[in-house]
Amino acid sequence: MIKGLISRLKRWYAIPYLLLCIGVSIQSIAYLLGDAAFSYSWLGALVAVGPLVLFMSVVYALPYTRIVRFIAFPVVSALLGAVLAVIEMRPLPTFYTLFFGLGGVLVYVFWYTYLDRSDNILLHKGAKLPDFTLTSLAGEPVVSSSFIGKKVLWIFFRGNWCPMCQAQLDSLAKEFDTFKAYGVEMVLISPQSRVKSIKQKSRMPAPMQFFEDQDNQAAQRLGIVHRYGVPLGIRGYGHDTTLPTVIMTDELGCIIYVDLTDNFRIRPKPEALLEVLSHG
Repeated sequence: MIKGLISRLKRWYAIPYLLLCIGVSIQSIAYLLGDAAFSYSWLGALVAVGPLVLFMSVVYALPYTRIVRFIAFPVVSALLGAVLAVIEMRPLPTFYTLFFGLGGVLVYVFWYTYLDRSDNILLHKGAKLPDFTLTSLAGEPVVSSSFIGKKVLWIFFRGNWCPMCQAQLDSLAKEFDTFKAYGVEMVLISPQSRVKSIKQKSRMPAPMQFFEDQDNQAAQRLGIVHRYGVPLGIRGYGHDTTLPTVIMTDELGCIIYVDLTDNFRIRPKPEALLEVLSHG
């Protein structure tokens, strides 16, 4: 119950918070340009909030994955803004700086990006991958056991609305031929509709296999459903999604690698996956 409440709070956080920060940035610029007297407090509000807006905008416009848990630029800017704001302590801009700037960025880094995963007893190295059923882009059911006899890289991603997922798939596509040389089938799975996956597949530079996980049935089977994981304001994807998960299985369907990230900004690099194959 508590975890469900936390998930709902996170669902309501991202886009409303970003819109509020945009509003604060615009108001800060207006005061800095319109006031006859220079204000350290309004400058502090802009310095604290503006870089976070820029960061989140860049993430969605130019998606990328990060291998570090913490993002220095918005944090340092928020701290600097707080110092500037308290020089004058004007109530409104100081509130903006400490609440939306410093408070907001700390909430984003230390709370929002974490996935609150439960321990997963099904997915661990050496275990047999449980059977589940997917739907091909042609609308046909495909059972996971049909891949027995091949090495398979199973990528469960949230959807094409997620910039980190998009970047993850782009990085894998660049190494598609290398994985193919190792005899690895790359299987990309999300709960988004087949129509959306068809559009996403058309943009990929490699012939990667996309499958739909209808109603998160496979994710439920594997214990990787992310309740209320789709941010408020993202339309056409429902409210539940899958926890980003990477699994590699051998020809017998046994797990030889698994990544259950607890932070949606952090995904395994292709180099780490290829290293597993090179030592296999």
